[in-house]
Amino acid sequence: MPTEENQKSLGYFVRHAEEHHIAALNAIELAAAAIFPPGSIPEAVLADRVPLAVLKTAQKENLLWVAVDADDIPVGYLLLEIMEGLPLLAQLDVHPLHGRKGLGTALIAHGIMQLREMGFAEAFLTTFSHVPWNAPFYQRLGFSILDERDIHESLAAILRAERARGLRQRVAMRLAVVPDSPLTAAAPLYKASASRCNCAAHTYEKVVST
Repeated sequence: MPTEENQKSLGYFVRHAEEHHIAALNAIELAAAAIFPPGSIPEAVLADRVPLAVLKTAQKENLLWVAVDADDIPVGYLLLEIMEGLPLLAQLDVHPLHGRKGLGTALIAHGIMQLREMGFAEAFLTTFSHVPWNAPFYQRLGFSILDERDIHESLAAILRAERARGLRQRVAMRLAVVPDSPLTAAAPLYKASASRCNCAAHTYEKVVST
């Protein structure tokens, strides 16, 4: 298991976001969206970004993680959201120039570790079913696709909103947050202090990507 020192020697480090990281996050989103297969994301949606106000609130609530390089420049991020008591991986992006280095997995592992420390037993997300670095990637980490007939209304509402915006082949997924899962066991030793946040729901249109 990599230590904090190991992470730094590899040139990357996963940490809770600080205020000065926020300005770089929208550009990471746009770069990540640009590599999706043609037609997967409508042109009108490609330029969408998580509002800065949402990112700033999440940062203050310790619900925003970043992967940074050796110069403390963000190259990826994970936004957690608590919606009506439901813990969501609301947005995950890694800049393509820093892809295939395990940063997406590391961000998720830290987020899941935090959710477990906050007392949650499961985590949810919505994503594309057919894009290799979306649902198939999450399935390798232990997430399972949910039957839409049985999902929480908050998840159903997210899927309806995504489809109304022209996004197709979207699915909801769930992960059991348990101490001995392969994902949480793979998290680096670095941990943030246990969060005691005002976890208000943030409602906005989003596309989850790695």
